[in-house]
Amino acid sequence: MSILHPVPKEKLGTEFTHYGWMFGLVPVYIGNAGADGPLVAERNWVPEWWFSLWAAAWDLFMTAACAVNPTFEPGFMLFVTGEIKA
Repeated sequence: MSILHPVPKEKLGTEFTHYGWMFGLVPVYIGNAGADGPLVAERNWVPEWWFSLWAAAWDLFMTAACAVNPTFEPGFMLFVTGEIKA
């Protein structure tokens, strides 16, 4: 989505129902916020590479944490901050 392919206004409030932050650094739109696998897209005007950079860093850190402590169960850093009004 992001700069070159922004989320259409028709999807805000219907398919994407909440605002949030991924990893505390990437502003995102969230759909199905209560589901085990929510729909996540970076907010309009946020570069896609910013999302990919922090997702890769998170994967690297969680892989290292699991290698050091095999009983560690990584979580996913997704914070819901508000609801999108239709």
